[in-house]
Amino acid sequence: MFPIVKQEFTSSFKSIKAILLILFLTITSVFTASYLTRHPELLAGVNQPSAYTSSIKFFILFFGFLFVAALSHDIINREIETRTIRLLVTKTSRLRIVLEKFLGSLLFWCATLTINFLIVSLYAQQWFWIDYLTVLIVILYITSFNIFLSTMIAKPGLTMFLGIFLGIVVPIIGLWSAFSEKWYLVPFQYILPYHAVIMSGTLLLLPVLWSGLFLTVSYLTLKRKDL
Repeated sequence: MFPIVKQEFTSSFKSIKAILLILFLTITSVFTASYLTRHPELLAGVNQPSAYTSSIKFFILFFGFLFVAALSHDIINREIETRTIRLLVTKTSRLRIVLEKFLGSLLFWCATLTINFLIVSLYAQQWFWIDYLTVLIVILYITSFNIFLSTMIAKPGLTMFLGIFLGIVVPIIGLWSAFSEKWYLVPFQYILPYHAVIMSGTLLLLPVLWSGLFLTVSYLTLKRKDL
């Protein structure tokens, strides 16, 4: 029923980069959780859920853009460059192409993060719902932005370069703006997900709204493209 979702999801798991990434995140999560379990005194006076899930949140917030770009920076423009998108548009709509590409990539990250949260929860003997949903919202934002970038830029090589560049610059600007009151950084508090993650609450709806905007613009752009 959703062949593109299935193809994106399964191909992500077959990638060597994806396997290495999953192993890296899993090993880091296991190490952090087991270390805190053996040294409970380190949790005195701190937020325990935040401590147990700190490694996952750290890597997603600091390296999420890099991770997603490394695995699927060419998720749309690869199909355009190789002309395989012509075959896709004969079988399904351009809207479904955008949405299914997005869902396939998102499901891969949801599965990866769920595995890591399950491991941490086994050590801590509790499920960290707030941290889990927060990280998923960040991944939702990053994945939709990746779709947007790959649709707007025709060359896969350029999206790879921009993915690396933005993967370094965006976390710096995002975290800087989240803790700064400088007027020229205020817009980034509402454009990037970092301020929303730190403040939590209803502000977490902002990254979700931005995700919807990224996907809408991606669809409208693909709709106008001469494939």
